[in-house]
Amino acid sequence: MKRILTTCLGLCTLIMAAALTPDSAQMAIDTFALHPDMQHASLTVAVADIKTGQLIAGHNPDLSCITASTMKTVTSATALELLGSDYRFPTKVYAQGEIKGNKLKGNLVIVGCGDPTLGSVYFPENPDIVQEILLALQQRGIKKIDGRIIVDQSIIPYPAYNGWWDVGDLAWDYGMGIHGLSYSDNRTHLKFTTLNGKIDSVSIEPPVPGLAVINRMSSENRDNVDIGLEYASPAVVLMGSAANRRYDFTIANPLPANMLVDSLQRTLKAHDIKLKNKELKKIEPATTLITEHRSEPLAHIVRSLLDRSDNMFTEGLLRAAAHKAGHTATAANGTAVVDSLWKSHGLDTSPLFQYDGSGLARANKNSARFFVQMLNHVENNAPQEAKLSQLMPTASKRIGKLLPKTRLATDIVLKSGSMTGVQCYVGYYPAYNPQYTFAVLVNNWNGTRADMRDRLDRMLINIFGK
Repeated sequence: MKRILTTCLGLCTLIMAAALTPDSAQMAIDTFALHPDMQHASLTVAVADIKTGQLIAGHNPDLSCITASTMKTVTSATALELLGSDYRFPTKVYAQGEIKGNKLKGNLVIVGCGDPTLGSVYFPENPDIVQEILLALQQRGIKKIDGRIIVDQSIIPYPAYNGWWDVGDLAWDYGMGIHGLSYSDNRTHLKFTTLNGKIDSVSIEPPVPGLAVINRMSSENRDNVDIGLEYASPAVVLMGSAANRRYDFTIANPLPANMLVDSLQRTLKAHDIKLKNKELKKIEPATTLITEHRSEPLAHIVRSLLDRSDNMFTEGLLRAAAHKAGHTATAANGTAVVDSLWKSHGLDTSPLFQYDGSGLARANKNSARFFVQMLNHVENNAPQEAKLSQLMPTASKRIGKLLPKTRLATDIVLKSGSMTGVQCYVGYYPAYNPQYTFAVLVNNWNGTRADMRDRLDRMLINIFGK
């Protein structure tokens, strides 16, 4: 019965999709573009047939506009093709030195691989690396470690953040950098109480040894706290002013390796494994693999990051693409790999201006035509488990108030993107058996974002909903 129902839904979708005509689609786009609030806006729109690759309708399809998070589709598609949908990031842990009896005469070395998901709350079923290390040591009977816990983060060079990002984004939980060893989503909580600008009872939870807190707030009793991040120190800087109350901010963690080491040290102590934490002068060069943590498959990572629009995850994929291509894992090398890949598939990359993987940089720009051509290529050539149409979330409530009341709430899958003065959507229709791709990027319109989203609703309903 379920198979019959699915088949019927597929047939109904095909029938409804066949009703899409160039004239009605173009009329819907023209109506959207001619709204008075669009007089000073930059707009690029494209609707394309997946099988033929032909543009059915559009508006300035070759204009490059700020992409916001829709750039994540470009990075994700690139990583899936280069690494494979079943790729898992491997984080290896070694005993550096001699294991004799119940003692390691050396260091415990954790080699970061650039895995952005290590210890992530979004994959609770994936093994905890701290527990994996503990179990591996217990299985070998190791009760004492003479040296230290060392983290090798060299796979991704400093700095962790992207130079094209706004400095005001770096301290917040959406502006986390990507490290050779990232941990626990590179986030932590800053908690403090203020009284006339003075901080009391400050804490960072979970703890991040080495991360300072600097108070540069005024003594004014007004709730206007801002947070900055000094990477070189590193330190969280409190600015503005604060009311006399308790605060709890989720902030970016610039020292994720320190958080992991601290967590591991406390776990070892709780299980009676002694760590001297000393710098040893002589260590045997031989290393022994203790354990290897493996991430969830790449397809699962992409599904999660597209659904939640995770910047740090996507930056990890961009660095992984650079590393896979044999380059140093920088953002610049990653974007060069992206450009090279899509050129090799015959796409014109001249409208693609990419400076990061996630779209957080306002310098990122792309055209609607490039987006639909890329989405078409993925749908026609990628294996089923690597198709973005299978990994994107449904439209649901991601646009305005009107579309969720229609069947398009589940019949369209898309990636959205927004920042100040930017609203974008790219995706597929119908979700069951995609036949069309679409992209719409709006920059610098007048009016409210809510009104803009509702107008985008109407346009998509008029294109796909009849």
